[in-house]
Amino acid sequence: MSITLRRHALAVSAAAILVSLTTACGGGSTQAVCQDAVKAFQDYSTQAAAGAGNLQAFNTATADLATKLKDLSGKADGDLATTLSELSTTWGGIKIDPANPATAATELTKLGTQATEATQKLAQNCS
Repeated sequence: MSITLRRHALAVSAAAILVSLTTACGGGSTQAVCQDAVKAFQDYSTQAAAGAGNLQAFNTATADLATKLKDLSGKADGDLATTLSELSTTWGGIKIDPANPATAATELTKLGTQATEATQKLAQNCS
């Protein structure tokens, strides 16, 4: 997979995440946790795009997001806590082997699908 293709795939995934989450934060007691989740995804988007040519940097950004989401799940209640925990597990399981960049296309496709599903769940919990 070329670096250009990787950057494109990352940009698409990041854009899907941000568009879904920007409109997700409703009111109520979940608002602060939801806003923190949006910030975590914004930070991830920036880090992932910056690491597009460096698979180890991409893996680090993904692991950092998983940690942030796990921390946020501890601050949330009910369905939001469950969703954040599931998101943490999902992102924690995504790792691209720098020694085998050919698998990057499959992993990035999986990430795009999971990002869309995850942000839809998060939006439901935050609205």
